[in-house]
Amino acid sequence: MDNKKFISNDVFLGLFAAVMAIIFLVMTLKFPEQVRLFPSLALILALIFSIWIAAMGVYKSVQVRRGTADYTNPEMKRQPFIVLASIVIYVICMQRIGFFVTTAVYLPCCMLLFGQRKVVPMLGSTVGVLLFIYWLFVIQLKVYMPAGILF
Repeated sequence: MDNKKFISNDVFLGLFAAVMAIIFLVMTLKFPEQVRLFPSLALILALIFSIWIAAMGVYKSVQVRRGTADYTNPEMKRQPFIVLASIVIYVICMQRIGFFVTTAVYLPCCMLLFGQRKVVPMLGSTVGVLLFIYWLFVIQLKVYMPAGILF
């Protein structure tokens, strides 16, 4: 591949995520005022991170074009698409099986994909995330997560 034409996938990912965050942020304007704050803040934070990802993608692209870094490894380019496919499968399964069960399977699988091999941190992180989401959304905000056939 000609490194002079290289554009990091992070540029496209960051721009796509920023556009999605803006679209959802506009959609929150239709929410009742008392519930608009939390999703708006979360989406603004997502927008900031998306712009950061795009900027880091531009930085990576410049490094490759100058020859000071090599981000053209096929494995590095394949992993974001694997994650995207796993998210699509996660969402489909969530509707059928339920949020908590699907998340309990999805999080350790993602950790394995990213190289985490220690069982205790994987289980601890998964249980911690699930308990936090349950406490925040179900107990505090009284929002019920998608239920499926299992939970």
